[in-house]
Amino acid sequence: MTVLFTIGTMHWSKFLRSIQPFAVLLAIDIAGFSQAAPAGWIIYPTPEDESPTVYCANLSQREWRVSESQADIPEITALSTLHWSAELSNQSLPHGIKRKKGMVGRQSSFKTASGWLLGFDGGEFGGGLWLAHSSGRTQQLSSENVHGFASTPEGVLIFVGLAHMGLDSGQVLIVHDADSPQVKVETLAKLDGAPETITPFSEHSVLVVTTRGISQIISDGTVNRLLERGFGLLYPNSVVVTKDGVIYVGMRMFVVRLVPQSGRYLEQWMVRQGCNRFRRTQSDCVCQK
Repeated sequence: MTVLFTIGTMHWSKFLRSIQPFAVLLAIDIAGFSQAAPAGWIIYPTPEDESPTVYCANLSQREWRVSESQADIPEITALSTLHWSAELSNQSLPHGIKRKKGMVGRQSSFKTASGWLLGFDGGEFGGGLWLAHSSGRTQQLSSENVHGFASTPEGVLIFVGLAHMGLDSGQVLIVHDADSPQVKVETLAKLDGAPETITPFSEHSVLVVTTRGISQIISDGTVNRLLERGFGLLYPNSVVVTKDGVIYVGMRMFVVRLVPQSGRYLEQWMVRQGCNRFRRTQSDCVCQK
């Protein structure tokens, strides 16, 4: 396609400066079209943090989970119940382990040669990190709420933190040798907010979605911020990285995607087809065409 411009007497350099903002927007749009939305989904204009759109989505009874599939596009499924309420139930502990005070809420575990690392996240009601031996002996390692574990050659990374009322904080802990007689937990890195969901990113790094964005955590303690965005009201529940490096995050009402573009990431928000705008009701946020 050929586009002709009539400049008239305008100086060429002034003309280029005048169209520069539009050229940037055009480049972004073209980049976006290079990565079509999955079937049944459309690109939605990125909402501002704490905007009416985000506040409406916070009330939504729709929540989307992303998971790996054989194709290089993740599977997107609707949760039948909101993930926090669905997972706030006491799960069974490994055989021979007795429940201790603080072992409440969502449970995660990491198998070691001699037992388990057990993590619990009960929100404002408590949580913590325990080392549980196969013999039944337990040792509390931290009182922080645990959101998940990730294995690296340098040790086991433990993502901890809490977002409640005015509190919003997170850290990454590391256990270098979980089978040592003297297990030691160290603080590896500080997060920008409470961790919500994690996934392996490379052999030595993990991708974490927090209440305030998306970061890559390297096992030497380096934190690479990939996106600064207020996710606290949308409760991210899952994250997937495709073979070509595209990142998908499932959350309430939206699926957010980061597309690699010239060493950076293009941020795209997606909604189900036909969900062109939102309408807030007393107890829900509903889609409208």
